[in-house]
Amino acid sequence: MDLTSVLKIVESKKVLNPIDEMFADPWQVDIQELFEASVNEPDEIKKNLYDSLYTYILQKRQEDIINRPGFVI
Repeated sequence: MDLTSVLKIVESKKVLNPIDEMFADPWQVDIQELFEASVNEPDEIKKNLYDSLYTYILQKRQEDIINRPGFVI
């Protein structure tokens, strides 16, 4: 499956913004919507895609918070 096919799947669900926008600013993504798409998707391949996107966005948000000045664990 090529990237164009993946983008068509993502856009047909109307759940996600285009991939490039998601990568550019992870704070603009509705992470709850990604989580629900992952949990409720019956197709295993699509489920894995949503799960990977959710994990990526969550990781980027966590990195952003950790790298803020004054952040202490």
